[in-house]
Amino acid sequence: MAFRQSLDRAVKVFSSRRLHTVAPPTSVSQIMTRDVLSVYPSQSFAEAVGLMANRPFRHVLVIHPNGRLAGVISDRDLLRVMGATTDWKEKKVSDVMTQDVATVNPETPLSVAVREMLARRVNCLPVLYDENKQVCGIVTSTDLLNAFEKLQASVEKQSR
Repeated sequence: MAFRQSLDRAVKVFSSRRLHTVAPPTSVSQIMTRDVLSVYPSQSFAEAVGLMANRPFRHVLVIHPNGRLAGVISDRDLLRVMGATTDWKEKKVSDVMTQDVATVNPETPLSVAVREMLARRVNCLPVLYDENKQVCGIVTSTDLLNAFEKLQASVEKQSR
């Protein structure tokens, strides 16, 4: 009888834990930042500096007026340009942005996005709707770490 009670209790505990298990995110669309602040290639570099200085993010997408991706400016780009030249206030965003940018789409598996970021040594990937380069978001290393933290917390909770 004691064995049966122990078995029933174990089944209840296991069942209750399984009910609280959340499926981990598997695609970029589940973790990406959709509300993206952007600049135009024709804007002044000084405007981009001011924008980033007053916000908690490290990347700004550069988007043409038609919504197509033109490039990315990172905090490292800011430091590089400001440290290398004294006339940085005269430059345009198009002069300093990274143009050859790796991108993903919303359905890209997270493992592929992570692999791409590691291979290119970057901390963000613009998310594009289609081959026309229409921007729908950005996935950053912070987005990935937030997802990992939630997953890890869930695993740790289950193991208690």
